[in-house]
Parts: sequence; structure tokens; C-alpha cells
Amino acid sequence: LILTGIDIESSFQFGWTPLMCAASVADFAVVRLLLDRGANACFEIDKYNVLMAACTAHASEENILKTVELLLSRNADPNLTCRRQMTPLMYAARKGYPQVVALLVASGSDVNAQDENGYSALMWAAQHGHKSVIFTLLELGADKNLQTKDEKTAAELAKINNHSEIYSLLSLAANNLQGRYHETMKQEAIHKFLTAVSDHRVGSFSTFDNLEVFLHGIGLEHIIGLLKEGDTTLRQLLIMQKDELVQVSL
Repeated sequence: LILTGIDIESSFQFGWTPLMCAASVADFAVVRLLLDRGANACFEIDKYNVLMAACTAHASEENILKTVELLLSRNADPNLTCRRQMTPLMYAARKGYPQVVALLVASGSDVNAQDENGYSALMWAAQHGHKSVIFTLLELGADKNLQTKDEKTAAELAKINNHSEIYSLLSLAANNLQGRYHETMKQEAIHKFLTAVSDHRVGSFSTFDNLEVFLHGIGLEHIIGLLKEGDTTLRQLLIMQKDELVQVSL
């Protein structure tokens, strides 16, 4: 169709362009072809743009990640918002894509931006029970104490939606990762992700060590080694009784 001279920005159903349609299913090859032929990576309709469509695609996360990375390289803005003031990061967090979340933050997306109802990316992940996204966001500087317009925190949203493990995590964690120390950890996390991308190991990239993130978050990073010696997992830590916690110096 392209070779026959069809307009690269022609409108399909709902006014979507071919690029928007390809991005919405994370068809990386077609997205790249269309971009190389001059398609607008920043196209939007009713304030919903191509990057948002890619972040909500029903596809493997690896394909979504490649598609999002390509769009960002063609100047798609990760901080633009839709009519509800949601960013691509919020869409990716709501869908449960931790690698995409990490890439967006590494590309400048505001990790603590809030939509028209006061929801941040962390809140969307908590409401939908995406634990791996929550750990990634906490590592990258998400503030768990932000509140929605009806005064709900991420922990409370997790509780309301019966995500008990996430509720326990967010209730116990404290925002001790602040200032220069927090910024150093954030930059290390971003570097870890970008190194995986540059080494073409995106498919094998896994979210950060859950236990380590949690212990850093509550200021107990000094006992990481002790817990790992005993092969203690985060799940086990969260359900420990008082006498068991005393044994591990908590």
C-alpha cells in the first residue's frame, strides 16, 4: 500500500493513522517501516497519542518495549498527557509492564506525576495488583505517600482491591530514600536498565531484587546480607511473627 502512494497519515477507524494502529499492537516492524517513511511519531487524536497506544498494547512486553524505545528515539514525548491527564508511564503501570515503566522513567518521564483524579503511576499499579511494577517504581523514586483527590494512598488502593501482599509492602515501607542517596540509587537503577538495553538483553531483563528494594525503602539495607544468608524471601518476611523478626534483628 505504501508503494502505491497511499498517504502515510491517512485516517482509519476513530481517526487513527496506520502508525497508531501498528503501535497499538506493538508491531515493531511495521512501526519502524512507517516511521522510516515519514509517519509522525507524535501523532495524537483527542490528546491520545502513539506512545500511549504502544504502552497499552496487548502484546509481549519485549515487543512493546522495542516499540516504545523506537518511538522515544523519534522524539515522542513521555510527559504528554491525555484528556484525563494520564501519562504514558501511568498507562504502562496500569497494564503491568515493568520494563516499559523503567524505560519511560529513564527517558525523563515524571515518576510522581498525577492525573486528574490524583492517581500516580504507583497508584495505578497498586490498584491493579502489579507487584513487579511497584518494585520498579519504588526503586526509581515513586512517592508512596501521595494521595488521590479522595485522599487514598497507593497502599489503601491495594487494600480496597484485595491485593494484600502489596498493601503490606506499601504500608510497611517508609520513604527514607531521599536526597542525594535516593538520587544515587535511582541513577544506578536507570543505568542497570539501560545497560540491559544496550547489551540487547532486554528480553532477559528482570525487575530489581524485591527484597533489597523493600529493605532499602524502610532503612534496613544493613540486614540484606543476613536475610539472604537464610534464603529469606520478601513474601516470608512480610508474614513473619514477632519472635521471628526478633531473630533477624528487626
